[in-house]
Amino acid sequence: MSRDIFRIATEEDAPAFLELLSSAFKPLGEMGIDWPSTNATLEMVTENIKQSVAVVLERDGRLISTITIRFPWESTQPVSGYPFVWWFATAPDLAGQGIGNKLLDYVENTLLRQTFKAPAYTLGTSGRKHPWLLEMYERKGYTAYIEREADNGDLGVLMYKVLIPERFDAAILGAPPSEEKVQTTST
Repeated sequence: MSRDIFRIATEEDAPAFLELLSSAFKPLGEMGIDWPSTNATLEMVTENIKQSVAVVLERDGRLISTITIRFPWESTQPVSGYPFVWWFATAPDLAGQGIGNKLLDYVENTLLRQTFKAPAYTLGTSGRKHPWLLEMYERKGYTAYIEREADNGDLGVLMYKVLIPERFDAAILGAPPSEEKVQTTST
């Protein structure tokens, strides 16, 4: 019987992490979405694992899903005053089995809400070239708060999800650096 293990990635995971990320994001790269995840290298993945909290879901020794939490203190120019998640990927051959939802639930509830006491967190997604992602996140309770026109014709959308309503402060969301072409949506 297979057993799923949630854990924090280590540098030794970098090659398998890159393989997972590359296979999951290949279709997005083919759509013309130009994100770090669609162009990741072993060096980028290793740095991500060293600098951030890269959570993996492992089954029978195989990394099957991942998501990285970046905290505001990791950068002099953070995306938000709340944690930012990125590089959310699940092995394509396991798509549709709820694995990504299982990992996201663990990250939201066990890590961000219960362990780190984060009132909210943020993520970025494609609003035009991959619109079903935006719709999926909205169904899961995320709210768009910044939209940015990208040079490649895509619409970058920053979203947030409230985890602890009584501690949430919209002013802490902030805006990422270099917001020359930003349209702020209502919060």
